[in-house]
Amino acid sequence: MEQKSIFIIENYDQLKVISDPLRTKMLMHLVEKPHTGQQLSQLFGLSRAKILYHLRELEKHGIIQLVKKEEKGGNILKYYQAVARGFIPADHLLTYTESKEATRQSYVEVLQRAKTRALSAPEEAFALTSSEVENWPRISLQSEVKVSQQAFVSFLQKYRNLLHELQQSSLDDPSSKQDYYLMITGFQIDEPLFKKDGHE
Repeated sequence: MEQKSIFIIENYDQLKVISDPLRTKMLMHLVEKPHTGQQLSQLFGLSRAKILYHLRELEKHGIIQLVKKEEKGGNILKYYQAVARGFIPADHLLTYTESKEATRQSYVEVLQRAKTRALSAPEEAFALTSSEVENWPRISLQSEVKVSQQAFVSFLQKYRNLLHELQQSSLDDPSSKQDYYLMITGFQIDEPLFKKDGHE
């Protein structure tokens, strides 16, 4: 199955299904790769019956789909995967509270997955080979800026274009490659935590 980049949530039932915090957590794993109910049960420390219930709800509303069946020890293992790497409510659903909560929850889960990926990365991923930060094959930073919404959206579009360019270079270059993990979040805040010199 080829995942879509973005899946547009068109109805309230779909929106309600993914606004559940547990389903959002499950979806983060199913975006990355296919999982069975048993694998998710072990990941979350929950009963297989509970996980299967939520998988059925996600499948019923077109958020995930069955991608593979495998026989093992007389049992049929069913692997499910998210139909897209990202999920966005259609414009007519944006006023619903579930839309805001589902979006907030997805941001939190992205941050949690980033933490997990960092903790499970190999030691060489953080080996220091140079005192020049610009030459490091890694990045970790946070920043707060005071700009117009238009300027912020413009920056995000440039970032998306750069990411697309990077992904395209991976497809164009058949030579040996190293896997890298990238994560970015950005959103409006009430007040800055980092005070700039001479500014409140």
